[in-house]
Amino acid sequence: MALKLPQSLATLVAVLLSLASMCMAADKKQLTAALAAVEANLKTSAGKQYDELLGKEFPEKYLSSVKQCKQALPQGSSIDSFDMFLKLNADGKVQEALVYPETQFSVCTRTALLAGKFSHPPHDDYWINIHMQFKH
Repeated sequence: MALKLPQSLATLVAVLLSLASMCMAADKKQLTAALAAVEANLKTSAGKQYDELLGKEFPEKYLSSVKQCKQALPQGSSIDSFDMFLKLNADGKVQEALVYPETQFSVCTRTALLAGKFSHPPHDDYWINIHMQFKH
C-alpha cells in the first residue's frame, strides 16, 4: 500500500527532508573537503578579494543574527570559538552550512545563515570559512 499525500503536504515533506540533510552533523570527511576547497579558493587573487569583501559584508548582514543566537543561550553558557563552512552558489546563496564543533550556539548560527545570501562569489559551489571567536 502506497502512502498518498496531498500535493502541498508532499512538497512540505520534500522541503523539510532537504533542509534536514543540510543541517545534519558534519562528518570529518565533509569538513576536510570544505576546508580544502576554502584553502584552494584563498590561493587565488579573486578568492583573496572575495574574502576581504566578506570580512566587511558578514558583520553588516549577519551580526544581528549572531547576537540573537547568543542572547538565546541559557545564562552562564560558554561561547566557544567555532568554524562555519558555507557553500555558496553563483548568486551567493547559501547551499550548505557546516559548523565545527557543534554546540547550541554554533548550530543556532548555522541555522540563521542557511537562508543567507552574500555577494556573488568568483564561481559556483564556492566554499567560505567564517571563524567565530568571541572576546569575553
